[in-house]
Amino acid sequence: MATIENFATVSYTSGGVLETKVSNLAEIGLESAVNFSKATLGDTYSEDSVITYILSITNTSASAIANVSITDDLGSFVFGTMELTPLAYTAPALLLIDGQDVSAQLTVDDTTAGSLVFGFPTLPAGATANIVYRATVNEYAPLDLNSAIVNTATLTSDSDCADGSASATVTAASAANVSVFKQMAPNPVVCGDVVTYTIRIYNYGNIPAEDVVLTDTFNPAPDTITVSKDGVLLGGSEYSYVGGTLTTPVGTGTPVSVPAATFTRDAATGIVSVTPGMVEYVITGQI
Repeated sequence: MATIENFATVSYTSGGVLETKVSNLAEIGLESAVNFSKATLGDTYSEDSVITYILSITNTSASAIANVSITDDLGSFVFGTMELTPLAYTAPALLLIDGQDVSAQLTVDDTTAGSLVFGFPTLPAGATANIVYRATVNEYAPLDLNSAIVNTATLTSDSDCADGSASATVTAASAANVSVFKQMAPNPVVCGDVVTYTIRIYNYGNIPAEDVVLTDTFNPAPDTITVSKDGVLLGGSEYSYVGGTLTTPVGTGTPVSVPAATFTRDAATGIVSVTPGMVEYVITGQI
């Protein structure tokens, strides 16, 4: 809440001498003529995800408010000597006033890094405006477990009584993100030769992938196979191989976990790189 401060000065003559008296400092609180808030659809993000933001402005005064302007910082933060912006505006944006689509009145300026500015000409007395827009998570966004993007918007207008700020926070999703890569060697292979199958399971998420089970059906199927995990030969109790289908682990076999990725922010550029956790299986068999 802003404060209005005021004092009065009185001058008078006393016995031919000019005198001056100053009153006490009077103060009152000045409330904004708008209710301003910011919200998101969903409260988490991940690499390259799109976040939908909703700005809400209600004019609580008895007069229209002119030249409404909202500056959004797109989550900008300081890293060393750099200011990094983890979100990129994704057009278009919508403007609704009392539920009516008036997006043609909305101007959007995204030409300055770390500053997204929305503007519209007027908000009638008692009316509510909603600006709906999207932002894409980029390479500067923190992805570690429990990291967050705090996005702040600041409202100004031609009225001294219509201003404010509002923030929204989204946190990095706590999730494993698994992908699988497989290759065979040699190429080509002659019937009767030994073929090596390499399977790598990657985790790009910020928590481990637990209870991982690998299933692979070979065609043509080797009569017998050997299986290793991360360079360690597995015993027969750690997998099953029936009808050309490999399953590991099985029964009381050791549960498999793919570690979480590690995230490193480059000191020179501020860009976050992802090194996935990995588990590698190597299967060999004669075809």
